[in-house]
Amino acid sequence: MEGILTFDLGTTACKTTLFNLEGDVIAQAEQEYPLYHPQPMWAEQEADDWWDAAVATCRQILAERDVKIQGIGLSSQRETMVPLDSQGRPLSRAIVWMDRRAAGEAEELAREVGREQLHQRTGMIPDSTFSATKLFWWYRNAKEIIDQAMTFLQPKEYLAYRLTGAIATEPSLASRTMLYDIREGRWCSDLVSLVGLKEEQLPKLVASTDVVGKLTGEAASALGLPQGVPVVAGGGDRQCEALGSGISGELAMESTGTTSNLSFATTRLPEKLDPRVVSSCHALPGQWLIEQGLTTTGSILRWFRDNFAGAERIVAGELGASSYDLISQEAAGAKPGSDKLLLLPFFMGAKATRWNPAARGALFGLTLDHGRKELARAIMEGVAYELRACLDVLEGMKMLPEQIVLMGGGSKGELWNQIKANVTGFSVGLPKQTEAASLGAFILAGAGIGLFPDPGATSRTLNPVVRKFEVNQGDKTVYDSLYPLYNRLYEVTEEITHKLAEVEG
Repeated sequence: MEGILTFDLGTTACKTTLFNLEGDVIAQAEQEYPLYHPQPMWAEQEADDWWDAAVATCRQILAERDVKIQGIGLSSQRETMVPLDSQGRPLSRAIVWMDRRAAGEAEELAREVGREQLHQRTGMIPDSTFSATKLFWWYRNAKEIIDQAMTFLQPKEYLAYRLTGAIATEPSLASRTMLYDIREGRWCSDLVSLVGLKEEQLPKLVASTDVVGKLTGEAASALGLPQGVPVVAGGGDRQCEALGSGISGELAMESTGTTSNLSFATTRLPEKLDPRVVSSCHALPGQWLIEQGLTTTGSILRWFRDNFAGAERIVAGELGASSYDLISQEAAGAKPGSDKLLLLPFFMGAKATRWNPAARGALFGLTLDHGRKELARAIMEGVAYELRACLDVLEGMKMLPEQIVLMGGGSKGELWNQIKANVTGFSVGLPKQTEAASLGAFILAGAGIGLFPDPGATSRTLNPVVRKFEVNQGDKTVYDSLYPLYNRLYEVTEEITHKLAEVEG
């Protein structure tokens, strides 16, 4: 059998998938890696953990399978940065996208360049999420890293380097650095200098469908593959999901994993971007994504599982069910609205639509009658309320979709899917494959080796919508009454969160 192998380096795990050349999933393996929090609001990872997970999952998939790998496709989390020395070794842990330590640097960049100018040039809103602020933080607080670094790479770029020895990026990840001009398609030299870097410290730019290199002998030996397999550049996880989901025109993509993202694909970049949205380059040339990304969504369920699920059966799983299935079963026992329990899902600050790094999570309305099931459901509902707030922004831009396609690991939860439909008032659809980041990486890899001349058309053929969750009007009435209170809860706590951030200790 012939196939294509893809690696998707998420925030919590590496997902490795073997596809046949027709786009069918033959095998899949996943391995988690740690997320370190050495200080409050910091988030770091070891780059070697990404590599070790890729090696382990690849070997797991290839064990006892006779398959000829024609190409390797890549996808990963975005904005996370790791510095490499002249020998290609990490100089420190990677600073992960959700890390908030560089909030001050984000504000300084906004003052120096101008918030609106920075947004219009790079598509990014000045925020500590984006790579430029992390680089600026290193320049201010650990300049020796800037001085010693040969290059700075995002996760799939690091993996490509370990696979091939090539140092390269492509527009979908480059545009998430806040150092890339999304209209002219090049690095912004003045911004690169402003954060303390030389442009040669950034990877060269290629297309998402370009072969960046071939598998080295060392990498091939580690993975259990033959030397010389072509490795295609691929794209950021959201761009790969957008490609894999086939979104265009009247469709929007909502993807929930560690976090959530609501995206539109467009072939025409607005002359002036709404200040609450970001726009990044698609993995397809001549296209952009209008994005609204949250900070913590699925990761709140993981936090709940690890800290408050209570019974060992939830953490370990029982009767073959996953821990998240069991949490969902409990949450289904709570009434819509969770008995008037509201959750603000800002556990690592707020991005879209609030853009408030000082925002914090909150549970409001607790009584002695509330239990684990209400808390679990309130988490799902709080995320859905925030997605509705994102749709309110799109409505103001006259870009409201007719239907929303669900992607990511969160789409496996039927209860959560139905809650999203009922809260937003939109029919939501499940495509044939909901792990679309891997599918998008597969399509880009196939295009890179000459298999798919039209990646966009290929995605629509391979991944049609196969199931819909329609709005339950009775539940929607409940959520319609609670949604204004949810927004009001954020407003009345906003001042408190800023004061709380100023408290030492």
